[in-house]
Amino acid sequence: MALMAIGPHVFQVIGLNHQEIDTSSEAIVAEVPRFGLMDGAQMHGMKRPEMSIRGVLYPDQLGGLPDYEGLRAAQFALRPLPLIRMGRSFSAAVLGAVTIERLSDVESYGGKKVAFTVDLKGYYG
Repeated sequence: MALMAIGPHVFQVIGLNHQEIDTSSEAIVAEVPRFGLMDGAQMHGMKRPEMSIRGVLYPDQLGGLPDYEGLRAAQFALRPLPLIRMGRSFSAAVLGAVTIERLSDVESYGGKKVAFTVDLKGYYG
């Protein structure tokens, strides 16, 4: 069962999976001093939204390592990819285009367990 996809890289229940998704957005607001009054605020736009996807792979038992390495290849290609979150049954939501900013992983038990983090940023070209 598919959970989400970054371009052709599909996170599934078995194989390349994810356990946590952390999403953040940030407005750029400048403080504007005003004589004798409370400071004002001036909106200057939004920073690109960020998302971190964390999961654990068990390559020997459940696979997923080639899919994870595919994410690394996509990062090196420096191309934006569509981010798609799967819903119930056959529905899905396209969340926009993202770039893979950072991949990190920790192997334990001789590579039998791989904890990973994929850091994404929204892309507006």
